[in-house]
Amino acid sequence: MTGILIGLKHAALKLRGDRSGVGAVEFALIAPVLIVLYMGSLEVSVAMSVNKKLARATSTVADLVTQDETVNKTFLKSMFNVAQSVMTPFRSDGIKVKITGISINNAGVGTASWSWQEDNTRPYTVGSTQSLPADLAIPDTFLVRTEIEFDHDLLLVMPGIQDIDMRTIHMKKTYHLRQRVGSSVSCSDC
Repeated sequence: MTGILIGLKHAALKLRGDRSGVGAVEFALIAPVLIVLYMGSLEVSVAMSVNKKLARATSTVADLVTQDETVNKTFLKSMFNVAQSVMTPFRSDGIKVKITGISINNAGVGTASWSWQEDNTRPYTVGSTQSLPADLAIPDTFLVRTEIEFDHDLLLVMPGIQDIDMRTIHMKKTYHLRQRVGSSVSCSDC
């Protein structure tokens, strides 16, 4: 029995000094962590790009609506297409668009003059009070508010160590802009 133990001791001493294959072992230990970090940083950067595109789409729609004194549902429906175009190359199915004309009275309270959303319905009733940022609640003025919402699917690796998981991030951007021509923007058939 002692001969076997002495043989194992000599084999262990011989292996302890052998450095061949150390790089492969280190790579096998570090590679999964690096792959997860790479995929995670890629997914986060894509989500940030989608969020930036969503902000650009919202401001573009608001800018286009404020360039006219009168709009209609057909024009507003085209703004949905504009928002989808700005979101390119990212997918834009499931995007939700709301556009509202807000009159601010002499007390600085905003009320909905008209509103529209992508399914051609009215998200806010005419005359309903609208909350506004304090800096924009200037008495006797008019604002156009554009709201765009989008759900982005984020790939998560290793949430439960083994599985690949999809999580949804709800993104929403809101822009308020003043009309460029006249004293307000009206909607003829909203």
